[in-house]
Amino acid sequence: MDESCYINESVLLNYFAGELPADRRKEVEEWIAASEDNEKMARDIFRLYRAADTLDYMNRVDASAALQQVKGRIHKHRHRISWMVWGQRIAACMALPLLATTLYLILKNPPQEYVEIRTNPGMVAEANLPDGTKVWLNSGSSLKHPVKFTGDTRTVELDGEAYFSVCKDRSKRFVVNTPFNIQTEVLGTEFNMEAYRTDSVVRTTLVSGSVRLSFLGKGDTKETFVMKPDEEFVYNTATHEARAEKSYVEIYTAWKNGQVVLKNTSLAETLKILSKRFNVEFIVKDSTLYANSFTGVFSRQYLPLILEHFRYASGIQYKYLDLEYDATHKAIQEKTKIELY
Repeated sequence: MDESCYINESVLLNYFAGELPADRRKEVEEWIAASEDNEKMARDIFRLYRAADTLDYMNRVDASAALQQVKGRIHKHRHRISWMVWGQRIAACMALPLLATTLYLILKNPPQEYVEIRTNPGMVAEANLPDGTKVWLNSGSSLKHPVKFTGDTRTVELDGEAYFSVCKDRSKRFVVNTPFNIQTEVLGTEFNMEAYRTDSVVRTTLVSGSVRLSFLGKGDTKETFVMKPDEEFVYNTATHEARAEKSYVEIYTAWKNGQVVLKNTSLAETLKILSKRFNVEFIVKDSTLYANSFTGVFSRQYLPLILEHFRYASGIQYKYLDLEYDATHKAIQEKTKIELY
């Protein structure tokens, strides 16, 4: 066998680290796709790579700064949660069970215990709330909820994106608060809500049931809107502009099932979805590329396949940019950069 084509653990680790040249990377991708045994081996190696990468990420977290923001005592607690992990540094997706870090926040006034669930970039978490509601938390998101729901409301706080399958209880409203004073109220329904603190747009997509949204309209007047199934509500937090329209909901909910769904989706929106999904950064050199839109269902979370779809469908080329290192030879950037041209 030609040694240059031989694929072993070391080659796979270099592939996942984004350290192989384009021709060698293509050989590895063809090898992975050649058999189930090859794919299983690649998945096992990726788990090792991703686990080491996650530990490095956690070691760089400024824990003391975070602790100063919490009132009262902080206890670490293990929260049962199933993880679906997607590739962080390179375009690959393979399941990886991880332990979630949760914080029990003991507040002094009133005395109430809270659980905060966080997902690292490129990860998705699934959890059950105390009332039986199921939640899927997307990449780079956090959800805070009481250990036990009391009173006539079930209130949670979301920063990021989550899909809710709310357990019906007519005696207790289910309320989702976000960083932008936009509130979602339901009794029993399924919906997706995207409200990242770093974004200027809040997007709610209703799958079934109904939800009532409360938000600040133009002139800072409080407004409400009741959504219908298959409807999308988009709110601009900077201008307070809001619009509702029929939506192909699978585009915004497929992530919880490990899929990427596009339906005449603009390049800008597609790149936003992929950036979040795979924790990569896209650099578009030619602004005319934004005129492209894409349709397709990708059930395997494997970014190179999606990028190849771009190339065949529209002629868009791509390349992985080299990592940048500091004086200690440690990678500076948190995300892999991919240039489109």
